[in-house]
Amino acid sequence: MNKASKRIRELPGRGLALLILCLAVWCAIIIRLIKLQIIDYDKYLSLVIDNIQIETSVTAERGIIYDRNMIQLATNNTVWRVFISPGTIADMEQAKLIASGLSEILGVEYSDVIERAQKTWRLDETIKRNVEDEKADEVREFIKENNLEKQIYLQASSARYYPFGSLAAQTIGVVGTDGGLIGLELQYDSFLTGVSGRYISAKNARGLSMPYKYDTYIDASNGANIVSTLDVTMQLALEKQLKQTYEDSSPLNRVTGIAIDVNTGAIRAMGTYPDFDLNSPYVLDKDSQYKLDNCGYAAGSAEYNTMYQNLLYSLWKNKAVSELYEPGSTFKVITTGMCLEENVIKWDDQFFCSANGLVVIPGVSPVHCHKRSGHGLVTYRVGLQQSCNPTLMQAAARLGREKFYNYFKAFGYTEKSGVDLPGEATPYYHSYNNFNALELAVCSFGQTFKVTALQQITAISAVANGGNLLTPYLVEQIIDDNGNVLYQHETEIRRQVISSEVCSSIAEVLEEGVAGNGGAKNTYVPGYKIAAKTGTSEVRDILDENGQSYLRVGSTVAFAPSDDPQIAVIIVVDQPQCESVYGSIVAAPYVAKYLEEILPYLGVERNYSEEELAKLSVSVKNYVGWPVKDATLDIGNRKINYEVKGDGDIVTYQIPASGNTINKETGKIIIYTGSAEPEADIEVPKVTGMTSSNANRTLVNAGLNVVFEGATQSAEGAVAYVTEQSPAPGSLVTYGTVVTVTLRFLDGTAN
Repeated sequence: MNKASKRIRELPGRGLALLILCLAVWCAIIIRLIKLQIIDYDKYLSLVIDNIQIETSVTAERGIIYDRNMIQLATNNTVWRVFISPGTIADMEQAKLIASGLSEILGVEYSDVIERAQKTWRLDETIKRNVEDEKADEVREFIKENNLEKQIYLQASSARYYPFGSLAAQTIGVVGTDGGLIGLELQYDSFLTGVSGRYISAKNARGLSMPYKYDTYIDASNGANIVSTLDVTMQLALEKQLKQTYEDSSPLNRVTGIAIDVNTGAIRAMGTYPDFDLNSPYVLDKDSQYKLDNCGYAAGSAEYNTMYQNLLYSLWKNKAVSELYEPGSTFKVITTGMCLEENVIKWDDQFFCSANGLVVIPGVSPVHCHKRSGHGLVTYRVGLQQSCNPTLMQAAARLGREKFYNYFKAFGYTEKSGVDLPGEATPYYHSYNNFNALELAVCSFGQTFKVTALQQITAISAVANGGNLLTPYLVEQIIDDNGNVLYQHETEIRRQVISSEVCSSIAEVLEEGVAGNGGAKNTYVPGYKIAAKTGTSEVRDILDENGQSYLRVGSTVAFAPSDDPQIAVIIVVDQPQCESVYGSIVAAPYVAKYLEEILPYLGVERNYSEEELAKLSVSVKNYVGWPVKDATLDIGNRKINYEVKGDGDIVTYQIPASGNTINKETGKIIIYTGSAEPEADIEVPKVTGMTSSNANRTLVNAGLNVVFEGATQSAEGAVAYVTEQSPAPGSLVTYGTVVTVTLRFLDGTAN
């Protein structure tokens, strides 16, 4: 009894303990639920959302780059990303079907698609990016035919596209995976790059969409658009001349050129040749590829890959702003401006260039003129036009080292130009402490300091525009897709360096040299007043076995019209490998051709002198089908010679054909009538190397028409020679065929 009573008495105590234990557990659960569902609600909700939501990026469009006339230079094309959803692939047979179809359509590896298809825990495996529309349509057809709508997907995106291919390649630049790499694409990357949008959707465990209140769409924001200062027409014309001079002179280190509005600093054209296709930026040009193919390194080796990278980056480099050269005699324009402004010289002052062309500077080696026989006694006007080094040296000595150096700085030669492009090189020049008599002498004609082509044409533009040094630029406006202007460039005058009166007088004297017997005669264009200066400088950092420089840089600067300058041009040919390496030969004629093409485009009218009108070529009309009497009357009224062959009443054929030009004085139109037919029985004589008069006589006597191009002006004491002819010598042509002859001055042009 006692034991039983004891157990009865113990039961309430155990129940109480159990009750307390249950209450404690229940309270712990309640507290945990409160923490999970109330206190940490946001945290765990976020984790749940992350596991059931898929975020898809919506690509923003990169901004468009326009030329100044709103022609697209860089835009975007729609391309497609093809991807699969391995979690929805039913079995290995379906995976093989997908791999077979996509590898055939897209040109990808079959094994790679199979490998990706087996990652069944994945919802998105990219098969190929940047798929063009045509291939994307084939993928869609494959999906439809095999009911693979839940296994294969296409996502639209944008790829950069350059409508003109290689046009202004180094200036416009290219885009990599992380944005712009070079050129304007890099300089304005932050403006051009948009902000990508996002599409967030709920998915179940198999990756299928399901209704969910957290689905959302955030719009992409496109990049801003750039309106550049480039002009497609002017750029195409410049690149045509750069390519031609490269092919004619075979320079070791490329050619470059710039055309700039002298009154604003706007760059209308900027090019370097060889160039590359912006749509295939990693493909080398033919010359670079030849070097790579013949380098001796095994393809794929470290040495081979390094050489490829070096060649590619060299091709991408904008020579106009990133490489330095000695400007040579083109700098004499600047020295002249300094000396005239300080009134230490006048145009009719006389200077002496000795019979051996040497100038002795006490304590240093003699400095010589480019003309080793000397120019004798000349006025400063003639000395500049003939590019006499001693004349410039003596003028600079009158100015003195301090004033020369101050003007040198004022013209921008000790600082970058400030152009809105990446990679602008810093000029190389003497410090003032080391700027002594020798440095003053050689700097006066553009030697022993280095600048970029852009710096040189910017300084020349200051002379052209009346003395204002401007900041050159490439972007006129930044606008959004609605045309709202986000940025507008305003012309920046850094300082006025010399007076407008001095500038006008320099332009007049330079133009006289072009039209007469100056060193820049090959920049002559009939009907236009052109101020120009040629230059040839040494490459001092590459020497021969005797420690002597043997490579040269030939260049020419010009602005036009000389009496109301609108545009300035520079062409620099780096280390030409042709018979004559002077700027007057390798650069000046191409500057002339460029100006002849773009000045009419700019609205500058020709104003022919009487002498030029006498030599003017006339266009041939189409007389085929005309009555003979009407055709001969019209030709006679135009004061053109003619000859009728055959006895018919209607013109059945004519030589030259309509659209050709012939010389107004010596030209002849051959009219064929009835059964008369032309025969190709005249062999074109060789006239290259002849003077213009001899060439004209030879071709006319052979029964051919002749048209002269190039240096057609008269020059006292200088003779122009034929450097090219077309058709080629020995060709069989018909009576009256037009032979086009190119003339150049080869004498007195050594600078």
